[in-house]
Amino acid sequence: MLLAIDVGNTATILGLWDGGHLLERWRIATDPMRMESEYAVLLRELFAMAQLSSPDAAIVSSVVPPIEHELDLALSRLFGIHPLQVDARSTGLAVDLENPDEVGADRLVNSVAALAYNDPRGRYVVVDFGTATTFDLVEAPGVYRGGAIAPGPRTAAEALSLRTAKLPRVDLSRPPEQAVGRSTVQALQSGLVLGYAALVDGMVRRFLREAGEALVIATGGFARTVEPVCETLAIVDDDLTLKGLRIIWEKSTQHGRAT
Repeated sequence: MLLAIDVGNTATILGLWDGGHLLERWRIATDPMRMESEYAVLLRELFAMAQLSSPDAAIVSSVVPPIEHELDLALSRLFGIHPLQVDARSTGLAVDLENPDEVGADRLVNSVAALAYNDPRGRYVVVDFGTATTFDLVEAPGVYRGGAIAPGPRTAAEALSLRTAKLPRVDLSRPPEQAVGRSTVQALQSGLVLGYAALVDGMVRRFLREAGEALVIATGGFARTVEPVCETLAIVDDDLTLKGLRIIWEKSTQHGRAT
């Protein structure tokens, strides 16, 4: 079994794969101060609660470098395995950027998973709603062309709450019924949900004008919220990143790079 881990700035997603079947999916808060022993305890408890046996291998994509070393130590201590750490070279993608190492591992992993949809257009736009909202363009057979980055909706909401005296924190779990808010809370929900839907649609349409027709795939914690009010999202795949990690691992074992 393969333990796939995606470390984001806000949340860390863990998935346990048995071949092509996702047995379990966990979401925990990302904490750069968490130590090896804490990860070992946390992982042991997660596996015990789910009544699952130990994984045979692990793969990690991370945008928080301090965590990578602690996770490696914890996985070695608990399961006797060292994870494959994802970087631009391990994905198998040709990264068409001035500096390929600049692009986040999660964005490359998402791109690998998008290519597995084998859409006849051969071109994909991936929108990932995380701490940042990222837009990525990838083309078959495996060329990462670049993308765009904007603040995530919840990041924007937190910034408004912290920087303004009278604006409250609001629930962003569902789209508002109308754009014209009749209260401060409704106005914030409109701007943060409908506004981000408009941002996504506008950016996707610009990508398509520049690159040509593409399959548009969304993922991330906010994707299901904006899906009903976005006009350009063809697919919402909650497990896109975990799927990409599994594909990268499988390719690495075929080429003898996994340890």
